[in-house]
Amino acid sequence: MRIEHVDPEHVLAWRSEDGNWVWTFVVEERDGRTRLISRNRFRLPRLIARIGMLPMEPGSLVMERKMLLGLKQRGQRLASARTT
Repeated sequence: MRIEHVDPEHVLAWRSEDGNWVWTFVVEERDGRTRLISRNRFRLPRLIARIGMLPMEPGSLVMERKMLLGLKQRGQRLASARTT
């Protein structure tokens, strides 16, 4: 993976060397709140690769959710420390 796009405090995007996988983090601010969005896009040209991804999807969703919740907890802890 290589860094494809950086917009400090807003976007961080990686792309695989072959261009078939893009993973992007986007920070949106609305009404005084901040939202972190993680997006993955895969292009799997071969059938065997598509079939191979089926068992990985549930594990990937669990891992990514845990990662995002951990980021949320650390961000809230840091924000709380700044206000006290």
